[in-house]
Amino acid sequence: MRILILLFVSALSYAPAAIACGGAPCGDACKLGDAPSAPIDLSGLEGDRASFSVAGMKCGKCSAKVVAALNGVEGVKGSSVNHEDGKAQVVFESSKTTTAALLTAINSTGYTATLDQ
Repeated sequence: MRILILLFVSALSYAPAAIACGGAPCGDACKLGDAPSAPIDLSGLEGDRASFSVAGMKCGKCSAKVVAALNGVEGVKGSSVNHEDGKAQVVFESSKTTTAALLTAINSTGYTATLDQ
């Protein structure tokens, strides 16, 4: 009986993370209570714009990881990533970076990105 109780409690403690990440770990061990990152309004920023489709994001920590990678690229003025719709928006200076460099930054996080046309 103790074994059954232990198994039941173990299953309950694992389930929230599995549900939050679609049944697979996100890499940063997200939790069901993790707040998703809210998309940022980029309309006030001047510069070139690019939009990407990003596959594999499952929670707010996933989108925060992509935002950090994009904002770490020299020339990026701002980025907004939404894990729910799999979209990333970036405002950047084309004299300092390229869409290819932005794709590389996103893909380096473990997610797969494509440039939207």
